[in-house]
Amino acid sequence: MTRLRETIPIERPAEKAQEALERFFAPLNGRAGPLRLRVPFQGAPSDYGIYFDRDVLVEANRARDEGNLNDVLSIKWAPEGTGIFPRFSGTLAVCGDDNPVRSFIELDGSYAPPLGAAGQVFDAAIGHHIAQATARELLADIKTAIERPA
Repeated sequence: MTRLRETIPIERPAEKAQEALERFFAPLNGRAGPLRLRVPFQGAPSDYGIYFDRDVLVEANRARDEGNLNDVLSIKWAPEGTGIFPRFSGTLAVCGDDNPVRSFIELDGSYAPPLGAAGQVFDAAIGHHIAQATARELLADIKTAIERPA
């Protein structure tokens, strides 16, 4: 399993960010539903605007963190249909900041590279960089939705 952890700042207080995060995933309502993940081409930074898209089935449910102290969203995704993309399992958590009008969203979880040993070699070479870029793109989409004026 390969760990994937990314964080993004949000210009909303933690409580409001948590509510908006749950609204973002509310259409799934405890079931797997489609979501389009953008993957920067060959791990290129998003500044280049070169992407390919992949539909994944996402499941997001309210949960508690490992210490049972904070609300988190348990999140899982898998490629729709067949494919060589990994399945991911983890959490999305909102964390407060010293500045009361700012918070952070953290995606933390793991995935198993597909295709056995060949997939592990690919993951070590560039696959993990692609996974990180994909996670950053997902968090950027969530950030945009959360910070959008009502």
